Amino acid sequence: MKPLKVRVPHPKGGMAIGKVIRYDDGKPHYSPFYIVELEGMQASIKVPAHKVEAENHDELTTQFQGIFAEVQQRLQERCFPTKEDV
Repeated sequence: MKPLKVRVPHPKGGMAIGKVIRYDDGKPHYSPFYIVELEGMQASIKVPAHKVEAENHDELTTQFQGIFAEVQQRLQERCFPTKEDV
């Protein structure tokens, strides 16, 4: 999968372009956010979803939620196999 590039507020001021690493819906205690990697910084930053500037924010969220659902399903199948699989 090609990394998605977005504009986010830079910690030192201004806006910067970074690559989205992952999406977290923040449940149950936090607001949704993205983990974004910025060039020239050693650590990735946590950016609230409403601060991310993408051409189509809904498409970005839907894509990462789909990937997250697929990973959860695979883990469910491995950790709790059905009687048919055993």
